Amino acid sequence: MILSMQELTRLKVCTNFILKNSIRAKYLSDRLGLDSRRINKNQIFISLEPDMEKNIKNINHAISKGASGFITPFCLSRQKIRSSIPFLIERGIKKIYVELLKADFKEKEHKPIIIGITGTNGKTSTALLLAQSLTYQNKKVGVISSEGSGIYPKLVANEYTTPPIDICYRYQRFFCKKKCDYVIIECSSQGLHQGRLDGIHFTYSIITNIDQDHIEYHKSLKHYINSKLKIMNQCTTSIINLDSNNLKNIDHHKYDCKKIYYISRNKSNNKKIINISLGDNIKNLKNFNIYSLLMIFAVMRLEKYKIPIIYESINNLNSLDGRRQIFTTNGKGDFIVDYAHTVQAYKNIYKDFKMNKKICTLFGCGGDRDKAKRKMTSKIVDQFSSKIIITEDNSRTERFKKIVNDILKGIKNLDKVKIIRSRKNAIKYMLQTSSDDRLNFILGKGNEDYILENNKKLKHNDVIYLKNILRNYEYKAIKDC
Repeated sequence: MILSMQELTRLKVCTNFILKNSIRAKYLSDRLGLDSRRINKNQIFISLEPDMEKNIKNINHAISKGASGFITPFCLSRQKIRSSIPFLIERGIKKIYVELLKADFKEKEHKPIIIGITGTNGKTSTALLLAQSLTYQNKKVGVISSEGSGIYPKLVANEYTTPPIDICYRYQRFFCKKKCDYVIIECSSQGLHQGRLDGIHFTYSIITNIDQDHIEYHKSLKHYINSKLKIMNQCTTSIINLDSNNLKNIDHHKYDCKKIYYISRNKSNNKKIINISLGDNIKNLKNFNIYSLLMIFAVMRLEKYKIPIIYESINNLNSLDGRRQIFTTNGKGDFIVDYAHTVQAYKNIYKDFKMNKKICTLFGCGGDRDKAKRKMTSKIVDQFSSKIIITEDNSRTERFKKIVNDILKGIKNLDKVKIIRSRKNAIKYMLQTSSDDRLNFILGKGNEDYILENNKKLKHNDVIYLKNILRNYEYKAIKDC
């Protein structure tokens, strides 16, 4: 992002305003606050809200919290602001704000290799498994993901998959200070679309796949895809899953990234396809999504790690809580807990675990989200399952009964369906009715520690609850491959 002379002049004006009216701090970004709820005393509030009325509301809230000044894109009269604190009107503040954040990074500071990971399925798994692999090679790895942020493996919980832009930059500054070798950032479609990662240049971008998701936000699949692919304008090298249908027919070369590599499970003579036969080299492929492993292999190969070293790293991976986490019991069959919540994720897990066993699937669908996905998901479940348990999965403000009715539209034989709203009771019922020849899937929540019901967070974790009720049975939680 290059600023014009006019923009550079306005940047200087903004900088001088901030330095004059804010608390003293070593870093310019520490003088600024983006969230009116978290503004500190004597900080300058930057208001990026595009709606004027909400903008005014946020400004007044920031003032009540102790803001010493504010910058807004709107021409405001003093009458609408309940304070005489100084303010600056800057219509291009969103673009200039990125430059203000970047000002904290000096030319001579340590610069880690930054890897951005986006996609519908497998973002978190790929990010954390890649962090594991690099850490195994004694590299210091910073992580920003839905599972938490920090230097791997000590992560602190996040409110968002991709935090607001000011928090992202503060983490970047922290990772530079700690001299991290790599930084891995999980990039959501909303985060990319809203500019939470603007100004960050990725050495590598990884696109795991694109399937229909978050249509309630993006309104169309096209907008969703374009939001994901925005990452290709912010990277040097992009690694793309060529097996993803929504990525096959896109002209990837129209984006700004200099190099593009593809991964695929299918053999190809294309020299740009990083094609690896992992089968005999990996101890237990079922513990992981094969595409996550292929992406890890691709990054480490491009980083010049030798192939035996890469296989060693992958073979020493620990599976992630709530991601294809396997519990095997004596007499009650196997239980697999996974975060799968899209049509493709369901297809993948049934494909990878297909075996000569009866399958029972416990799942639900989110409320206030893409309703068309409910029937599509249940069709897949119906195809592979001899027993189906429908339960709560973040109904939010929508009636559970309405969600269930939408799910049932995709199931042909309703006799094999059991509806139990309480997720705890549903898991308990699954265990009670299971047998040694059954494979049980608990899908949708993974390692999340809450359920959103009536817009309230109810404490619940599939992994922890399953472990607790399995205490009366001989079982092994398979974490190590």
